[in-house]
Amino acid sequence: MMVDPAVGTRSGQAGAYDRGTQLDVWVKGPDGKPHVGIVWPGATVFPDWFHPSANAFWAEEFKRFFDPKDGFDIDGVWIDMNEPASFCYPPCNLDPEAVVDIAEVMLTLDNIPRLEDVESESESEELNLNRPPYAIQNALPRLSDRTVPVDAVHHNGLLEYDTHNLYGSMMSIATREAMLARKPGLRPFIITRSTFAGIGSKTGKWLGDNISNWDQYRFSIAGMLGFASIYQVPMVGSDVCGFYGNATESLCARWAMLGAFSPFYRNHNDIASIPQEFYRWPAVARAAKAAVAIRYRLLDYLYTAFHKAHLDGTPVVQPLFFAYPEDSATFGIEHQFLFGDGVMVSPALDESNEVEIYLPDDIYYEFTTRRILYGPGAKMWVRQVELDEIPLLIRGGTIIPMREESAMTTKELRKKDFELVVAPGSDWAAKGSLYLDDGVSLEQASTLEVSYAFDATELTVKAAGRYNVNGVKYSKISILGISERPLDVKIALASGKPIAVRRVDWDAQNEVVNVDVAISLSTSFTLRLEFAEADADGESAGGHAHDEL
Repeated sequence: MMVDPAVGTRSGQAGAYDRGTQLDVWVKGPDGKPHVGIVWPGATVFPDWFHPSANAFWAEEFKRFFDPKDGFDIDGVWIDMNEPASFCYPPCNLDPEAVVDIAEVMLTLDNIPRLEDVESESESEELNLNRPPYAIQNALPRLSDRTVPVDAVHHNGLLEYDTHNLYGSMMSIATREAMLARKPGLRPFIITRSTFAGIGSKTGKWLGDNISNWDQYRFSIAGMLGFASIYQVPMVGSDVCGFYGNATESLCARWAMLGAFSPFYRNHNDIASIPQEFYRWPAVARAAKAAVAIRYRLLDYLYTAFHKAHLDGTPVVQPLFFAYPEDSATFGIEHQFLFGDGVMVSPALDESNEVEIYLPDDIYYEFTTRRILYGPGAKMWVRQVELDEIPLLIRGGTIIPMREESAMTTKELRKKDFELVVAPGSDWAAKGSLYLDDGVSLEQASTLEVSYAFDATELTVKAAGRYNVNGVKYSKISILGISERPLDVKIALASGKPIAVRRVDWDAQNEVVNVDVAISLSTSFTLRLEFAEADADGESAGGHAHDEL
């Protein structure tokens, strides 16, 4: 459900307005009266989040409107227009009972008053807040255009000019509290448009109203990386296929693939644009099906990345220089990124079906074939990338737990078994982890944390926790980069008791050992590859030249 901060003031729609007025929780104008702007209800007022009663007011309104008995029962909320946005140009001196034709307002919204036509209400000998000495490159002439005016006053005496960037974050906090009051103990899901750095512990974010073009498609990657890895807002993504304008089949197909590797994944557009649901075009439907299948298989891997972000701030998605800080060539790369710490995403960037990517000096594996690649520390071309494909590489040195197949819902996905993908690095070692819980509770009754470590020939799996995995097991363990068939594969519990191996297959072409097993996800064990002979470093399975990308 979408909720905006603006509250309608006219009789007949003003229950929330009356209650808020009694508590005196509205942002005030310089005259001390509530500032009245224009948003979708017409004449509106705006909650003042600095007021000590504002959050309680907001929680009570949520309780009323989203009452499961006679209202809308929700698990998540999308808060919008919370910069806060207003369709009123200064001077905005509306009466609360003013009748506003919102359709007419929207038709004339682009009739922007010229700067010289409007005198600033905050004109003084000291400072003109609308035209301060240090001004941002605002797209509109005045800082007060289409928002609460900069000379509006908050409860504590602070001006909107000094607090504007905090409004969306403070609304996010109030909304989280309101959602928790409705369903104590359950994680609220909140997506907001306006944020400030560090608010990611309270809310997720979408990148706002973008445009259906290739520039905005490319910009969405930098926006996602900025918020997830710098501003500490890990749940972030763009409006896939664009919001304004009309998407093309090729653009939407590429964006459907790219968006699947953002933490927040949503297709959404303006009512005036052509419909762009993924099923509208054959190529887009194929692309979305392929991308969603991969995303769902990796959801537990992504969830584990979110758990790490919660614990220590490790970004859920990362620019390449986070993983390769010693490689200065990665510093300016803004279109390739790591999904988690182990999957490199290199999307197509335009109408062509060729992708130029940079591969640092490292070992990688193709996501689909699992074939090993040696990065040369240089740019390379990937040819013939179809609309339902996106170049994905597994970074050497990582171990990725993924579901053996996708599902239609996350509930069904939780019943699927796991494949464990071991991707040795240049030292033929790898590590990874898995975190599971019930997915909905703030405080967990039980969890499962699994650590994985591989060293040349031996995989060690250590599971800790009491979370009930409900029969889910490892059905397959794939060890990549193995250039010869092992003589034997032995699996044992920590006690040394052997575990049966169902089947061992060596893919000679792609150099992958696939081991079929049936081991509970909550079991600790070791797996050992045995070869005819090994060199001093135990590396008989690798070391020869491999094809490049």
